Order: sequence, then C-alpha cells, then structure tokens
Amino acid sequence: MLTVPLFIIEEHHEAWFIWNYGYFNGFLRPYGNTLLHVDSHEDLGISRLNASVDELEDDLPKIYTYGYQELGIASFIMPAIYRGIINNYTFLGRYDAYCGQKQDRFVASWQSRGKYFESGEVKPLLRKYLKSRENGWGKYQFYSYQEIGLAGRFTTCQPLILDIDLDYFSCDNSLSSVQSKVEITKEAYLDFADNIYHPLRIMPAAAFAVGKEDECYYLYYIERQEERDLKKVSTETIDKRIDRFINFLRHNNVQPGLIDICRSRFSGYTPQDQWKYIENKLLEGLSCLYDFNIVHISQLAQGKEAPLEDSVW
Repeated sequence: MLTVPLFIIEEHHEAWFIWNYGYFNGFLRPYGNTLLHVDSHEDLGISRLNASVDELEDDLPKIYTYGYQELGIASFIMPAIYRGIINNYTFLGRYDAYCGQKQDRFVASWQSRGKYFESGEVKPLLRKYLKSRENGWGKYQFYSYQEIGLAGRFTTCQPLILDIDLDYFSCDNSLSSVQSKVEITKEAYLDFADNIYHPLRIMPAAAFAVGKEDECYYLYYIERQEERDLKKVSTETIDKRIDRFINFLRHNNVQPGLIDICRSRFSGYTPQDQWKYIENKLLEGLSCLYDFNIVHISQLAQGKEAPLEDSVW
C-alpha cells in the first residue's frame, strides 16, 4: 500500500504553501507536477497582487507569509502554475462520465512583474507573440487543462498532487454560515454612513454595511452567491459521493505524491454541521488505498519543518 504525506488545511489558499513545502521535502518536483483538483469550484481566479511572486525565490518562510497576505481562496492555483510547480491541471468537478478535451493554456505576467496575470488557450501564433518584443505580458508558462467527472478516466506520468476540498461532497455557496465583521472607529462609521459615494459602496457588489453594537462600531461584509443550502446534500448523498470518489481513485490507480484536504469551514463553503463528518468519512475511505501520516497546516507555521505525526489513520 502506498505511503503518502497527507496535509489538513483550513482554507484553500494554504495549499500554496503545502505544495512548496512538498517539493522542498522531496514529495514533488520543483517543476512539472500534475494537480488533480477535487472541488466544487475551479479556483483559477486571477487577482492583482501587491508583491511580486517572482521575488519569493525558494524561501519557505516568505512563501508561507505570502500565501496569507496576497492569495485568496480562489486565486492560489494560478501563481503556482506561473512558478512552474504545476503544469498539468485536471479539475474533478462533476459526478458524471464527462471527460472534457484537454486544452493547452498559458499564464503570463504583465511586464514580467509577477503581480498580475493573463491566462487563456494557446492558439496559432501565440507562442510567437509571447516571445515578441511587442508583448507586454513578458514572462510566461504553458500548462494543460482538463475537466472530468467521477466516471471519467484520469492518468498522469508526473508526480501528482491530490488536492481535495470537502465542499466537493456538500457545498453551501450562499456563504450564509459566515459572519464577517471588523470593529472600526466612530469616524470611519460616520464616513461610511454619511457618504453615498463611499469607495466601499460603489464596488461591483454591495457587500458592505456598518452598524453599532454596545457602543462599538463595526464594518460588515456580507457576500451571498446562491440561495442557502442549494447545493447542500444529505449524509446519504455524501456517503455515495465519497464511495464513488474512492472508487475513482482505485479504478484509475491514482498514486499521489502528496495529498491535501481543505476543510473550507471558516469560509462557509463546507456546511458547518457537516465538515467533520465528511472529513472522517473521507479519511476512512482514503485509508483503504493509502498509508498516510496526517499533518495540520498549523504544525508547519512560519515555514519551519515539523516532523510528520507518527499516527496513521
């Protein structure tokens, strides 16, 4: 039975550090790994970064801090592709027999600054354009993209990252379980309340509000994407999905060099009353295929090596 390191993370942008930690410790290659992304969301978002990803080099403490300061829970994969850690991305986002066509894609950095990226399908003359002096996008990487379902076929000849989000098995896209508020000054409260053109009011989505509680002032952030519980399912359905997923791994002889499991409980994408059940059931299923040592992200704080736990599920 394959022995594989298994990392538990709370939110998905923490996978950025885990993957870098993986190649530092010989579980992966520094370049050219396959990512099997098991999630309700593609997580290929692109955001404008304040600090260049190119300045990190191979400094684990910097990489650790960078993930929390610069990356969001849907924008952590593209920088990893840009750095070359991943060059083969497969999205297991469906439960059917779908097997999409593999695409050749690129990710490029504006003026090679490593702060803002463009990504798209590789088309005729693109390679020539990317290498031309007129190209403002500068430094670039190529990668493959494919979406498949649980009854699809998966194979890779590269070291593999098995990246699992618990919200794949039951999801709350409304984010209704999350309450975000930050205490602010009275002056900041009045500025927002009295200014109809406050910068936070005229963003694309009206997600901000202010309020007063017990003589304290707060800024609230409320993001709703769907109706509550639209994609939340019963424990019976969760069990079936996990069983089918374990069968998918078995039938495709999936041999990961590293497994990470994202709970997504603080963001609210995995329902608060289900995440622990899903995690335990998933670990039970994975234990039928792999021997693994479980490490929580908190054990690797500040990029310092921590020994893997002796306990195996």
